[in-house]
Amino acid sequence: MPRQFITPAREESVSTVSKSRSSLYIGGGLLLFCGFAAWRTALVKAQSTNTVAGPSFLPWIMIGLISVLSVALIVRSLKHRNDKTGILMPDRKLLLRMGMFTILLVAYAAAFMPLGYLPSTLITFCIGLYLVGERRPLALIAFPVLTTGIIYLGFTNFLKVWLP
Repeated sequence: MPRQFITPAREESVSTVSKSRSSLYIGGGLLLFCGFAAWRTALVKAQSTNTVAGPSFLPWIMIGLISVLSVALIVRSLKHRNDKTGILMPDRKLLLRMGMFTILLVAYAAAFMPLGYLPSTLITFCIGLYLVGERRPLALIAFPVLTTGIIYLGFTNFLKVWLP
C-alpha cells in the first residue's frame, strides 16, 4: 500500500503529538500492559520441574524486559520534553483498521483450541493480510497456506510439538 503524503490543503486536519509526549504515552501504556501481564502470569499454576524454567518463566522474562524498555522510553521522553518535533497521528481509517486487526487477533485466540491450529491460522492470516491492504488473490491464499503449512510441519515433525 503506497504511503500517502500530506498536501498543504490536508495539513490543518492532521493531528500531531510531540515526540516526547508520544514516548511517554507508549511507555506508560506498555507499563500498564506489563502490570496486566504480571497479574495474569501470577495466576499460572506452577508445576514441579527440575529446572527454574517452569510454565511462567518466559512470560516473566518478557514482562521484565518490556518493563525495562518502557521505563527507558519514559526517561527519554522526560529528558527531551522540550523537543516539540511533531509526529503524525493515525487518521480514523487507520485507527479503524488497527481496531479490526486487534479484534481479529482476539478472535484467533478464542478460536485456536475449538477450531484447531490449521483452520484458525489460515482464516486469521488471510483476513489479516486483507486488513493490511493485500488484494492479490494469489498472495491472499498461497502465502498463508505455505507459511502455515511450513510452521505446522516444523513444529510437528521436527520439534515434535503437538499443535491442536
